[in-house]
Amino acid sequence: MRTFIQTNRQAVATHTLGVRVLLLTDHAESRTGQRLAEYGSLVDAFDDLGDAVGAVLNDRFGYDLFVMDCDGFGGITGAEQAISALIAGDAKMRVMLVSREFDVPVYPLGRRTAVCLPEDVSEASFRIGFDHVLRDRAAVTMN
Repeated sequence: MRTFIQTNRQAVATHTLGVRVLLLTDHAESRTGQRLAEYGSLVDAFDDLGDAVGAVLNDRFGYDLFVMDCDGFGGITGAEQAISALIAGDAKMRVMLVSREFDVPVYPLGRRTAVCLPEDVSEASFRIGFDHVLRDRAAVTMN
């Protein structure tokens, strides 16, 4: 597991600061992970599906978002397996999927439906997907 965070790179919406993200990717320096870190997210990256699902299910604080670079794990079929495992473990969380199998970005209105982004999605579309999947997340403030 690798944890990385990067700040002061881009203006972010207040509801997206400090987002805890579990990223399942087969690339240690994935573009998805870099983008998430640029938004001020705390990203825990895993390269094994079982380890990632176990981390989600055993995390005491709860992740805000599960993001999967699907292509290294069987594409959309692998994503379905990951989501099925999370549902079977009673994990209730937001999901964002990135794959070359998606033709266009999809930003569904259902709260339990994954945002789906093509692998070559633009920076603007990725940011829209990130903000969309977190649209109901309350901002965290500390006094």
